[in-house]
Amino acid sequence: MKKLFTFFGVLFLCTSICTAGINPVLEPIPADDFTMLKSLEGKWAGTLERTNGSSDSFNVEYSITSNGSALMEESFTGGIEMLTIFNLQNDELLLTHYCGLKNRPVSRLESSKDGVFEFTTDAELSNLSLAKDMFVTSWKIDTMPEDPNQAYYEYTVSGPKGVAFKATCNLTRVN
Repeated sequence: MKKLFTFFGVLFLCTSICTAGINPVLEPIPADDFTMLKSLEGKWAGTLERTNGSSDSFNVEYSITSNGSALMEESFTGGIEMLTIFNLQNDELLLTHYCGLKNRPVSRLESSKDGVFEFTTDAELSNLSLAKDMFVTSWKIDTMPEDPNQAYYEYTVSGPKGVAFKATCNLTRVN
C-alpha cells in the first residue's frame, strides 16, 4: 500500500510540474543559443576585410521579428544589401542568407560555445553545388558576451575553384 501511495504521489508531482509549465528536462541547447543571438539586436558598424585584399564599410542591423521566432540581419557592404534570417526549426538553429551572389544558402549551427556560433551551409538543402555555384559556405559570429557593444563576424565564400575569400569584421554597436 505504501508503494502505491508513493507511485501516485510521484505521478501527481510530475503531472503538477508539467501542467505548471515547468520542464523537468533541460531545454535543448539551440533555444539558449537563439536567446544569445537575439542579444545582437540593434545597429552595428565596422570594416569588412577580405582575404582577396578588398575591404568595405560593413553596416549590420539585427531585429527580432515574427513574434520572437526569428532574428533578422540586414547587412550593407560595398553597395550591396543582404538579408539573413536566424530561426529555430525542430530544435535546430538555422541561418538562411539571401545573398548578393543571388542565391540562398541555408546553414546549420555546427557549434556554439561561450557566445561563438559556427554555421556550415548545407549545399543540398540550399539547392547549391560547389561544382558550379559560388556561395557562403561557413559563418562564425562571436557575440562577445563580456562586452555587449562588440561583436566579431566572419564568413567564407567558396565555389568551383575552392575558397574564393574569407571576410572578417570587428563590429561595434552604434545603436
